[in-house]
Amino acid sequence: MKRAQIKELSESIIGAGELSDKDLQHVFSMFSRKDLKQFMLLLSREIKDKNVSANFAGELSEEKKKEIISMFPGRKVNFIRDDAGLIAGLRFEYGDFVLDYSVSGIIKRTLENLSV
Repeated sequence: MKRAQIKELSESIIGAGELSDKDLQHVFSMFSRKDLKQFMLLLSREIKDKNVSANFAGELSEEKKKEIISMFPGRKVNFIRDDAGLIAGLRFEYGDFVLDYSVSGIIKRTLENLSV
């Protein structure tokens, strides 16, 4: 199976939101081992790209949550409260990106810049 076909299949699975046991068995039966590895890699990348982790300490109002959701159109935002690595603020992780607006992140960047 060609990479483009495998990518299209992984995108359609993410779009549908789920994969039944019957569909999963069909995927396993039609893929070679190499294709299956590529499918799993592309599927995990699609999942990672379509989801955002919003880590925060303290409280977030519903208004702020709606504002954050609007910042990432087409992605599902998962709010994770009281991350041990955060003093205060927010940290967003999506795809291969991290946007760190936390106090601990600001302190870390400041200290790195001072030691240069």
